[in-house]
Amino acid sequence: MDGSTINGDVQGYISGTIKWFSPERGYGFVVCNTTGKEALLHQNAVYDFGQNSIAAGCSVDATTCITPKGLQVVEVLSLNAKPPAKCETSIVIDRKPDISKTFEPARVKWFSLEKRYGFVNVFDDKRDCFLHANILEDAGLGSVNVGEALGVELSERSNGRVVVAVKSWI
Repeated sequence: MDGSTINGDVQGYISGTIKWFSPERGYGFVVCNTTGKEALLHQNAVYDFGQNSIAAGCSVDATTCITPKGLQVVEVLSLNAKPPAKCETSIVIDRKPDISKTFEPARVKWFSLEKRYGFVNVFDDKRDCFLHANILEDAGLGSVNVGEALGVELSERSNGRVVVAVKSWI
C-alpha cells in the first residue's frame, strides 16, 4: 500500500489474477500475485472499466482500499485476457483474428454459460452468428447478457457465420 488515503481508507495497487467473477452475484475476487491475499471485485468496478464480466484466470491491475471487511478493488486499471485454452468440445474454431479487419457492432441474441455458446446479430443483419465461450474468455469476458452490445470479428464458414474475436462495445 502506498499510504495515501481516501475517506480514511488506505489506498494501494494490486496486480493479480481473477479467481472468479459472477455477474449474477455482482462480485468476484482477485488474488494478489505477490501476497496471495484476495481482494473483493465488485460489479461496479467492472462496469466502470467498460465490461459486464471478467473471466477467471485473467490478469488484472487495480487500485484497492481497505474496508472493514478486507481488501476491495476500487478501480480496474488494466486487464489482460488469459492465454487461449484448447477447446475441449467437439466445436473447433480458429481463434486467430485478422488484425486488418475492424470489429463490427453486434448485440447478443442469447448466450448460455452452461452450454458455453450463444448467438449474436450484427446490426442491420438478421443472420445469427455463432459465439463460443472460448472467444469471450480470450477477450477477458466471462459472460455476456442478452441485448449487450459487442464488437465482433466474423468468419464465414460452411455452416454459417462464426465470431472469431470479440471486445466490449463502449
